[in-house]
Amino acid sequence: MPLLTADLSFPEGPVVLDDGSLVFTEITAGRLRRWDAGEVSPYAVTGGGPNGATLGADGSVWVTQNGGMGADPEAQPLDMRRPASVQRVTDGVAEVVITEAGGLALGSPNDLAFGPDGRLYFTDPNGPSTGANTGSGRIFALEPTSGATELLADVGRVYPNGIAFGPSGDLIYTESFTRRVMTLQKGSAGYTAEEICVLPERHFPDGFAVATDGTLAVAATRSGGVDIVSAGGELLEHLPVAEKGMVTNCAFAGDRLFVTESRFGGLYELQTGLTGLPLLRGR
Repeated sequence: MPLLTADLSFPEGPVVLDDGSLVFTEITAGRLRRWDAGEVSPYAVTGGGPNGATLGADGSVWVTQNGGMGADPEAQPLDMRRPASVQRVTDGVAEVVITEAGGLALGSPNDLAFGPDGRLYFTDPNGPSTGANTGSGRIFALEPTSGATELLADVGRVYPNGIAFGPSGDLIYTESFTRRVMTLQKGSAGYTAEEICVLPERHFPDGFAVATDGTLAVAATRSGGVDIVSAGGELLEHLPVAEKGMVTNCAFAGDRLFVTESRFGGLYELQTGLTGLPLLRGR
């Protein structure tokens, strides 16, 4: 698995831009950077701790800002501190869009994805990434044009992390420390969380990418690699990335899978034999 670049500052949130280049977050540096044909260049300064990123219809990049959880927020310079929020980056400039949703203050937004209805969906673990969550994990939706927000589900004292949509429009998310991959189904009485699978010991799921057939490529942090999971929840294969590394997220670009590894700060490319499902981008 080729290492594309190294010495990054806790990279996460890879997203492929229209020109084929890759933007990723660097949580502990409070910034986004771009990788293109072997070169890494600045993209935007977000401050705080930018966690996930996704691309909007107009080319802007939406970011889940955890408020500096990847570092001591009090140790950051004043001009780099940001509240837990959702941000939008346009022409290299980051702005805070919301700091609360559904009438609740955001705790530590983690990952985000546009849904079939054009809304932006995001996870908020609302607690530390230690496995002993003291807050109640939540999943929210934001209507980008009007700014209307909704609390879809309070999932309890778990750590909702990665989020994406499957080929049929189903919302999928991961719970890191229960090792579960979940789906959130809407019914007449509201949203219900259902288990897709439980990954093996130490395979704590973080971000993930979806293939056209519904297969999932799941960054399994402490396993040092990526788990390939069928749409039905069967673990098909484990792809090693970095021994003793912390694999945090991944993104398809056609049949290429870009993977971020955050303990040593690497960006990798894997061949999986899968083709990525094009991401929804809102309206």
